[in-house]
Amino acid sequence: MRFSIGAVNVRSGNFVYFDTKTRTIAPEHIMASGALPPGFPAIEIEGEHYWDGGLVSNTPLQWVVDSQPRLDTLAFQVDLWSARGDLPRALAEVSTRTKEIQYSSRTRASTDSFKYVQRLRRATADLLEKLPDHLRHGPEAELLRTAVDRKVYNIVHLFYRAKNYEGHSKDYEFSRASMVEHWRAGYHDAIRTLRHPEVLERPTNHEGVSTFDLARDGRE
Repeated sequence: MRFSIGAVNVRSGNFVYFDTKTRTIAPEHIMASGALPPGFPAIEIEGEHYWDGGLVSNTPLQWVVDSQPRLDTLAFQVDLWSARGDLPRALAEVSTRTKEIQYSSRTRASTDSFKYVQRLRRATADLLEKLPDHLRHGPEAELLRTAVDRKVYNIVHLFYRAKNYEGHSKDYEFSRASMVEHWRAGYHDAIRTLRHPEVLERPTNHEGVSTFDLARDGRE
């Protein structure tokens, strides 16, 4: 099974993926992917120091959908922070809301962007098939062919719904009670999602992308 995790190089600020396709994953890679400052120190790997990849992208969907070779994909995207929230009315609420905006994954926006790219890929594939032979096998067409495909993608959004009593410390509050509550919420959302058969059905729309959001599509 392929395994990928992201971290941020502290010196360069660049997002880096540690992937079993290119290296052996060790404990320090896992630690780096969760080293959220200031609660946790940067983790040294091969002379460089890394922080939690969530500082740049909390759920990097693009890495999954752009991986080669492209395949028909069922992706479960788990968001621990919601981009949507109430207007803060106290200093502690300002701190909480700041983190929600900072660490949210812009899931719906990134999915809409991916759908647009997929429409372009499929339209280009259709166009290539209609070209006359002398153009279909030209260098321009060959270059375009490397970027197009007809793969399909089912993307399931699972959003953690924060409780009213959770404050600005929820990004580093790892008590047993909190973790059990989070695990239970994730488990029940996954079970509720899988009750909907459309989650596993191949997309039939033009872009070949189907999204499912329990809060929007799966009210029970």
